[in-house]
Amino acid sequence: MTLNEIIAEMKAANPTLRKGSEEIGYEQLTAEEYDATIAEWANNRFTKLKKVETEAQALAEAEQKKSAAAAKLEALGLDIDDLKALGLA
Repeated sequence: MTLNEIIAEMKAANPTLRKGSEEIGYEQLTAEEYDATIAEWANNRFTKLKKVETEAQALAEAEQKKSAAAAKLEALGLDIDDLKALGLA
């Protein structure tokens, strides 16, 4: 998902925003405040999504390396227990 897609989604879900409280009352955000708030929220979500994607990619790469190593060991007729017995794992 791109940043612009997130912004569009947030604007659709939040066509207006207010600030204030029950005690002092509420007022609509100005157009500039609205855009700045949506942009901040979208940037935060985008950053989190990218972090999750990066972590998922790193895990997938680690799994690929682990599978490749296991295949090499198998080709040699070894397994992880053999490496442990040799003190290599």
